[in-house]
Amino acid sequence: MKETYLPEINEMYQRIATKLQQHDPLPQQPKSEQLEKLKVFKVMLERLIAFLQVSKNNITPTFKEKLGFYEKQIVGFLNPSRYRKPIPNLQQGHPPQPHIPAS
Repeated sequence: MKETYLPEINEMYQRIATKLQQHDPLPQQPKSEQLEKLKVFKVMLERLIAFLQVSKNNITPTFKEKLGFYEKQIVGFLNPSRYRKPIPNLQQGHPPQPHIPAS
């Protein structure tokens, strides 16, 4: 799982962390709902990265039981991001327009 998912999860994490850093030095701006969602998503990615970085020697039976759950969660994060446009610039002040595929 580590080789399969960690590089893409790390890349996603770096993009979100960069976006959040761009907005942290601006305390006069009210926190937007989108910014808060990015923060929550970043924390979830941190947990997934920590999970993927556990060495094989430290995998316990309880840990093994959680593999399916974590893999399902990882795939859920990665699959939608493959079809989305890059994270929009939050400073533009316009919410991203939903993408509706043509039938």
